[in-house]
Amino acid sequence: MDVRYLMILRILTAALLFGLTTGANAAEETWISCSTPKTQFVLTIPGSLIHSTAPTATGCSFQTSEGDFTVEAVQLDPVADVETLDGRMQKEIDVLGSTVGYKKKGDTWFVLSGTTPDGTEYYRKTFTNGSQWITLRITYPHAGHKQYDKWVTRIEKTFKPFGASEEKKEEKRAD
Repeated sequence: MDVRYLMILRILTAALLFGLTTGANAAEETWISCSTPKTQFVLTIPGSLIHSTAPTATGCSFQTSEGDFTVEAVQLDPVADVETLDGRMQKEIDVLGSTVGYKKKGDTWFVLSGTTPDGTEYYRKTFTNGSQWITLRITYPHAGHKQYDKWVTRIEKTFKPFGASEEKKEEKRAD
């Protein structure tokens, strides 16, 4: 066989193996949890995210290294004029305006999502236990939705808004 042909074959084989290995690692991404002493939520995120550098970032605010995907969980302060779920939801709708493309409400939560005029997708889910309010906020470029939609789904499904307090209650019941 020609030496050049063998060299090209080896390079292509190495590139193929590298691609397969990289793809396997991406599928097996590590996920980590965040909670702070003051909050009761448990936020599970991809381990590749870094702490947010935004000036308003809380203890559980994360982003990609490029800053295009952001996720944060925030315990909200009580506001006298919107202490009902409907009131909180309407206040958010008023702020987000016509960009809200999806909204849904349960007994103790509501979801708002949409795309802003600059092409940023957002997902907001607010929870209450009657006296406390917690919001999960996620933003990312609409152009990256195929990449980030899986993250959003997993983050939303694993988010425990009152996780720490619920786990303590279950421990007490077991005693």
